[in-house]
Amino acid sequence: MSNSLFWVENIRNIFFPMEPTQTINLIALSLIVVMHAGVLALRLGISLGRN
Repeated sequence: MSNSLFWVENIRNIFFPMEPTQTINLIALSLIVVMHAGVLALRLGISLGRN
């Protein structure tokens, strides 16, 4: 268990060489962008379905 956790931490340090708060902010921003794109796609699908 601890070996895989260490591996994940090692990968995170390689790919995300920044502070944990910056990583959390990046994840939150990515989630907001994905949710916004999903809402726009849903609205587009609804409006296309009405025609």
